Amino acid sequence: MSLFLFQSELRTGQDVVNTRQRGRHIAQVLGFEAQDQVRIATAISEVARLAASQANGHIEFLLEETQSPALLVRVRAPASTPGLMSGVPPAAPRPGPALAPAQRLMDRVSLRVEEDALVLELAHRLPRAAPPAYVLQSLRSELERQRRSNAVDELSRQNEELLRTLEELQARKAEVERLNRELEETNRGVVALYAELEEKAEALRRASDMKTRFISNVSHELRTPISSVVNLSRLLLDRLDGPLNEEQEKQVTFIRKSGEALQELIDDLLDLAKIESGRSEVLPTRFSVGELFGSLRGMLRPLKVNEGVALVFDEPVGLPELHTDERKLSQILRNLVSNALKFTQRGEVRVSAMAGPRGVVEFAVSDTGMGIAPEDQERIFEEFVQVEGPHQQGIKGTGLGLPLSRRLAELLGGSLFVESQKGRGSTFRARVALDYTQRQKPLVDDEPVEPEAPRDASRPRTVLLVDDDEVVRYLLKRLLADASLQFREATTGLEGVRLANQLHPSAIVLDLSLPGMDGFEVLETLRRERSTRDIPVIIHTSRSLTEQERGRLLPHVLGILSKSGLTRDAAFDLLQRALSGPERRS
Repeated sequence: MSLFLFQSELRTGQDVVNTRQRGRHIAQVLGFEAQDQVRIATAISEVARLAASQANGHIEFLLEETQSPALLVRVRAPASTPGLMSGVPPAAPRPGPALAPAQRLMDRVSLRVEEDALVLELAHRLPRAAPPAYVLQSLRSELERQRRSNAVDELSRQNEELLRTLEELQARKAEVERLNRELEETNRGVVALYAELEEKAEALRRASDMKTRFISNVSHELRTPISSVVNLSRLLLDRLDGPLNEEQEKQVTFIRKSGEALQELIDDLLDLAKIESGRSEVLPTRFSVGELFGSLRGMLRPLKVNEGVALVFDEPVGLPELHTDERKLSQILRNLVSNALKFTQRGEVRVSAMAGPRGVVEFAVSDTGMGIAPEDQERIFEEFVQVEGPHQQGIKGTGLGLPLSRRLAELLGGSLFVESQKGRGSTFRARVALDYTQRQKPLVDDEPVEPEAPRDASRPRTVLLVDDDEVVRYLLKRLLADASLQFREATTGLEGVRLANQLHPSAIVLDLSLPGMDGFEVLETLRRERSTRDIPVIIHTSRSLTEQERGRLLPHVLGILSKSGLTRDAAFDLLQRALSGPERRS
């Protein structure tokens, strides 16, 4: 339903001026703000000008009394008025290009054809409820009285509006210029801060690299003497040089345990340093979860601190074969189970595995221990951090196991996280890629091996030890002591090559970190000379070898012994293989 307000003919320019004036006054009474009043008056003026161009137009102002009341302006103009209509009847007419300004200024613009005339409707929703009836009646009376008001007043009002608009534009221009100046100053400050941050970041990178190199170098230097301490204590406990009394055995046992703890700390530091420097490599092999659990079961049961805790491995069902680094995955699970056994007083520690999303396998280590508070669940993955509490009494650790395990899990294409509630136990979940594929270089030695010359079985065989550490040489002689062997020693690479050419030993035990000519150069020199190329070589080193270094060594040596955790059985078995014939590993 529409309520009539005012109507007028559109035949002259004066009619257009009057119409604009009436339209603005009506918008003001209906509650529109000043900006909307100008918009409505402008749209009406444009449409009225087009309708009056052929001296045969008509305009009506109405109030639409609907759920959303609106001002409705209805204009009738000849169908031939240019620019008002696009399309030709009987097709549906559309507002033409001349109505584009009105479409932008009003909420609704519609067009229809009635006989030979175009009826154009412009509508704009009221900002609030329609005025009461007595206000509308007063408005109609006032519009009638002002029907013939002077156009000069309207022009003056328009000029005043233009002046106010120009002042506002100038004020806004000044504000924009001020903001631009502030923005330029801010940008200069940001650039300076960015440069400073770059310098700080570079300094932090250098410090991190120096820390990593320091840890790696110091750990390598510590590895050999610590390995010697541990292995010498094992010799004493094995009574190879005579019996020990009860107090001596107790003291040597303490020495061995302390050395093994320090050795574990050094190994963790080296692993972390290699991961941070990007030198840790993944050596994938194929194995089943059942095989992994079987080897872990035997290694971990001696770690049980409390007899009231059961260590349970769930049988894996339906899991495919894994293709990843078994040693690194085993290290992750050993750390998790070791922690769980330390901090569980009674109940069980359960290890399980299941297929995860998107080609991963998830290992879970659950315990019935004290649990971890929510605020500490991320801190435990920080290096050297241990959560204080009564559960820590009597339990020692380095604070490196969990950070290292998380780094290793990420290196294997997965993640490590914990789920825990205080007093209700914890579950550590390690996810790794089911298939970690990496191109492997074949290790093949195509060089023909000449048969070994017959030897005199009654003559002792000579084993050449090439190592600059006197303690290591002494330890090897004691571990490998046998009536059929005699040992010769060299402290440098050059001396080792000379003695190899002079003595033609039955086997050579070679260190890699030698002064002057290192172990790699010694090995290359031995392989170049015909008289020494077939002597079996065993590498004995404290270095953590990269895949490329192992690739350089394995085609030309019988095996590699680590100074860390060296046992008599492993060393003696490898030496017997070297002495049994011209065997090579390929």
